[in-house]
Amino acid sequence: MNFSLFSIYRKLPEDFKYFFSGSFFLGLSSIFSLIVPLIIIPYLIKIVGLSGYGLSVVAFSVMYFLSLIIDFGYVVSGVNMLSKSSSKVEKGKIIVYAIYTKAVLFLVLLICFILSVVFVPYLREHYILYSYSFLITFSSVFNLNWILQGLQKIKILSIVSVLSKTIYLIGILLFVNEKSDYVLINLIFALGILVSGIFSFYIIKKEIPLPLIPYNLRKFSEEIRASGYYFVSNISIYLSSSVYPVILNFFVSSEMIGVFSIVEKIYNLLRAIFSIYLNLMLPRVSSLVESSISKGTSQLKKTYIFIIVFVLLEIIVAWVFKYDIVLFFTKEFVPLTTSLLEVSLVGVLIVILNCPFYLMLLALDEKKVVMKTTIIGGFTGLILCSVLSLYFGISGAIYSMIATELFYSLTYVIIFFKIIKRK
Repeated sequence: MNFSLFSIYRKLPEDFKYFFSGSFFLGLSSIFSLIVPLIIIPYLIKIVGLSGYGLSVVAFSVMYFLSLIIDFGYVVSGVNMLSKSSSKVEKGKIIVYAIYTKAVLFLVLLICFILSVVFVPYLREHYILYSYSFLITFSSVFNLNWILQGLQKIKILSIVSVLSKTIYLIGILLFVNEKSDYVLINLIFALGILVSGIFSFYIIKKEIPLPLIPYNLRKFSEEIRASGYYFVSNISIYLSSSVYPVILNFFVSSEMIGVFSIVEKIYNLLRAIFSIYLNLMLPRVSSLVESSISKGTSQLKKTYIFIIVFVLLEIIVAWVFKYDIVLFFTKEFVPLTTSLLEVSLVGVLIVILNCPFYLMLLALDEKKVVMKTTIIGGFTGLILCSVLSLYFGISGAIYSMIATELFYSLTYVIIFFKIIKRK
């Protein structure tokens, strides 16, 4: 059977080989990334307690937001530039300029962090925790996953992801042994990214020449302008999704916020396949649309049908086993959580329409359109959440999530066909 499957795989067209092999490796690394927190979180709560774990989570949230500034949209713009470039010399310049820019952004944040520690009492009180956690922003300079993605090194990208999470897992189990060790949690997470980043750098340097080239304020400004639109988009998406619990806090009890958090986690888990598909196909489609939009759409038509089938199966399984899924997370408010989960499945269905058109707009580098849509969609979602939560409680937040997904889907579809007509 294994031999026959391998024989069938070898006879597949190159596009399908890329899709199936990439999906396999990214799928495995994603599963591993989901398993690691299931092991680590109960262990951490047991060792450092809810208080210590809570402090580390707050520090992580702050540093994760700062790391988005360091990444500065290169997860899209960098991938696009590398995918569209055919010259190794040009690819090397793109990579070096990006690393320079990220390093400058880190130095700016470092100065701001030092000043904050001096003037903000809370940061002074938790100086060690936040100093260790700040390494997360430094590790973002060496987070070279976007380069591996742009070079279509999907297998290596998956290995690097697993390596980072493995270092984090082993580090936690080895070094977090008592309550006071909560200050080490984010440090170990950052070290995982840093070590895997150095490994990535070694792999990349073997294939792409990375020259030492001059860098000045003009080049920094050019890099900021090139990636700024995607940076604003990422910030808008992050802020809008993280503010929902804050809004709910004004209208419902803390228990209901917990219920919302559970439904949101399941919802994000079900739609994780779309992120895998975007990461896999963006560099391939970006390189294809450089010569013809029809080539890019043809690639999507060949492969996206598998995503549709997978997501529909996911939705069916989630609906059939909804009680079991909810009981895995909590034994309180099960009927309410289950009914909200059922409603959220509508949002997953809508994303089926959203994903391919969003991917095409990214591949076509329609950064202004994507930025405007994410800003408008993000603010619309927050307003809807505020209004609907006032009248419908926790259900209002779920309704607003679905409405936002619908807004994104319809907007991206309309914009894409307008672009097709123009060209």
